[in-house]
Amino acid sequence: MTLQMLMGIMMIPANLILYFLFGSLITARRGNKDFSISMTVLTGFFVYYCLFDIPCLVIMLNWRPLSWLGNLWGVLMGIICIISCIFNHKVWKDKFSRLIVLLAKHKAFAAAVIVIVAAQLAIILNAYQFTLDAAYYVANVTTSLQTNTMNIYDPYTGDWLNHFEMRYLFATYPMNDAVWCYLTGIHPLLWTKTIMAGTALVISNIIYYRIALELFGRKTSAIGSMLFFAGVVNFFYISIFTSSNFMLTRTYEGKSLIGNIVMPMIIYIFIKLNEEHISRRFWRLLFLVCLGSTILSNSANMLVPAMVGVFGLPLAIRKRSIKVIVNCLICIIPCVILLLAYVGYVKGLFVFYTYPPLFGKH
Repeated sequence: MTLQMLMGIMMIPANLILYFLFGSLITARRGNKDFSISMTVLTGFFVYYCLFDIPCLVIMLNWRPLSWLGNLWGVLMGIICIISCIFNHKVWKDKFSRLIVLLAKHKAFAAAVIVIVAAQLAIILNAYQFTLDAAYYVANVTTSLQTNTMNIYDPYTGDWLNHFEMRYLFATYPMNDAVWCYLTGIHPLLWTKTIMAGTALVISNIIYYRIALELFGRKTSAIGSMLFFAGVVNFFYISIFTSSNFMLTRTYEGKSLIGNIVMPMIIYIFIKLNEEHISRRFWRLLFLVCLGSTILSNSANMLVPAMVGVFGLPLAIRKRSIKVIVNCLICIIPCVILLLAYVGYVKGLFVFYTYPPLFGKH
């Protein structure tokens, strides 16, 4: 148990490093000047899940076992990380050297940020979570491991499902948890409740930091204050209608990731687009976030287009640019496609079965 806990603690920074390696494949292409460690981690988070979704869906829809996906994804991750190291190590060396110098000048700020995030981690990771959806995530990962299958058995009852539930088919985030439990041997409860909850909390604070940079520039005192009060808001603004409730009680669920990572990330992107709305860089990032959100939770298929519209329409009016609306529509295409697919599934227009067709028919 002690070994499991140590592995759990180590896997939070390991996840962030993994996202950094994946994100570097995109952000390092801009060179040393525009390369940002924090933005690379955020970009890598969405790149990681977008890439994971491809082999996961292929293997799952061909009724192959979880172990196939685990072995394949383990190899692919290794290859991607090696490629990232080969092509980007020079950029990393230069950037981390500058970061060390910067932190040495602002020791108090660095210490304050660590204390703020550590305090939030200590409170959330020790919280008792008992919601039905929280149980679903743990049970789904556990069932997948025990049966060596993916989304074929009902996590609540253990009953066999003759077709894939569309709400969870394309949102493969829980299957990534199962793959990591398969690769590391870490218990599903520890992985979901501790590792992914801690990872989600750190990423949320990175987004707050990026927003603070845009609002206050390099004023470390103002940035530190925003991180502190963002935590205060989350811990005291709790009701069923807020993302703070999901942050504190359902941290590792897909809906929480939408509310506390995807939505703030969209806010940050539109802050940047307000300054340079013709920048392809941030429109591509918005598309990546919208695409990645569909893999985290099916709820994104409705929430993300709505939020993009809420921010995109005023931006288009302010900039007097029809192209802003066109770009927004392009970005939400993945969400709209999966939303229509879900409607078609509910209406009985199609279904994906959990077993191969017999004699050409189900």
